[in-house]
Amino acid sequence: MMNWKELSRPEQNALQSLYGGGSLRNYDPVVKLRLQELGLVEGNDGDERLSAQGLDFLDITYTQMKTRILGLAPGADASEHKGA
Repeated sequence: MMNWKELSRPEQNALQSLYGGGSLRNYDPVVKLRLQELGLVEGNDGDERLSAQGLDFLDITYTQMKTRILGLAPGADASEHKGA
């Protein structure tokens, strides 16, 4: 699977926008096209959304980041951490 660090900052921002319920309306068409080519985004102008692969990718990435931030042991469930 792809690594978050392999994406450019504009690509990361676009994915975060979609993951948070936003749109890609004001994003560069080149960024949208690349994310579509990677299979992370589907849809056309004004109707872009995360693909199933994109949603899985962001769910995994979010869990990994949350685990690192909270300082949990590898393999620990971040949802069990108090305040998560």
